[in-house]
Amino acid sequence: MLYDQQELYYGLDFNYCANERIGYLNPFDICEERHTFRIGDDNIELLGLEGEERVKKIAKFKMEFEAKYAFYIRMALLKYQNRESVVVPYNFG
Repeated sequence: MLYDQQELYYGLDFNYCANERIGYLNPFDICEERHTFRIGDDNIELLGLEGEERVKKIAKFKMEFEAKYAFYIRMALLKYQNRESVVVPYNFG
């Protein structure tokens, strides 16, 4: 955001409404545990599948999982697109 735009949104005192200039993503929705794809061998939808068919099914599951995760980040960034910055805490604690 340019200085002139900030001045229009927040006035001359940039300490006023500082929390409105920063967007925060939920650290529990973006933590490593939530976005690491894992699937077990005993998954119901994989039982009876072997070889190429099993690999394709796992790839499909992974793509859907990553799309859901990326959708959250995309929507959060769109929500905060007019903010001065977006804080994304990752691998905290």
